[in-house]
Order: sequence, then C-alpha cells, then structure tokens
Amino acid sequence: MSTEKNKALINGSESVFNEVFEIYWQKVYTYLVKKTKSTESAKDLTQLVFIKLWKYRHHISESIPLDKQIFRKTKQILIDWLRQESRRRSRFAANTALAQHVIADQSIDHIDRNTDLLNAIVTLPPKRKEIFELKHIYGYSYQEIAQLMGISPKTVDNQLSKANLHLRKVLRASIQATIVAGMLN
Repeated sequence: MSTEKNKALINGSESVFNEVFEIYWQKVYTYLVKKTKSTESAKDLTQLVFIKLWKYRHHISESIPLDKQIFRKTKQILIDWLRQESRRRSRFAANTALAQHVIADQSIDHIDRNTDLLNAIVTLPPKRKEIFELKHIYGYSYQEIAQLMGISPKTVDNQLSKANLHLRKVLRASIQATIVAGMLN
C-alpha cells in the first residue's frame, strides 16, 4: 500500500478501508487461526483488528507500510487475547479445584447456605447477574468487565452495589426463615 493510501485511510476514506479489509482480512484470519487454534476466536480477533484499525486510523504512520502496521496490531491483539485466555483458564482451574475442595469439606449446613446463595444469585436481573459472576466468580476487574460489556466502570460499580444489596436482602430472609423453622421443630 502506498503512502497516499495511508493518508486516505487516516483521513477516513471508507473506500480505502474497504480495499484494505479485502486485501488483508484473509491473511490476518489465517494467521490468527494458526495461533489460536480456534476459528471462532480467530474470526472475533480478525474483526477486532479491523475495528481498531478504523477506530485508531489517526495513529497510522504515513511512512510505515500498512501491512506491517496491520500485523503489528494483529500481534498486539493476539497477545492481549492470550493473556486473557491464560487468566481465564487459571481462574477456571483455581475455581474448579477450590469448589471440589470446599464441597468435600463442607457440612450439610454449609451446603444449604451455598444453595441459598446460588438461588439468590439466580434472582438477579440477567445483566446484573452477569456482572456479579464476572467479578466474584471469574475474578475480572471493574475495568475488564466494563470493557467486556461495553459499559463504564461506574456502571459496573453501581450494578455490583445493587446486586450486593439484593443478595443481602434475599439471604437475610432465607436465614430468618431457617431460624423460624428451627424454632418450630
């Protein structure tokens, strides 16, 4: 690609962007399939490469060939994805091991409380439940959740506060019902 095409892309030429997409998407996709071993992940990451290329087109260098800039962006996105996958797998393995250990050591009373908690979590609105699980089950940060869901970190904070209030209320009612049931028996 010529310097003129780089300039046109920087200036927001959709036709040049479409041309660049047609020229490079298959190369980017093939590279990412080889690296991720997943066609679905490669599709998502390829799309992200071109979204970021368009979004940050003002940062494109006029003097560096566009193919080098695209593959530099592709490698950055791949590295970010690999880091996220590594964290996700580590959390999953840790959560699985912890869950197996906890279940093995718990008494029936603890299992009842966990069941109450799981039942309370199910009553959360879907988006709030998803935010709660991303934070407290998978260990994502507020920033990671915000980026993943396309919302602000403040919205994540508000939703987690509302989720905690709701869970306290539901669990308090469950505990009170258990106490009353124990008194009646």
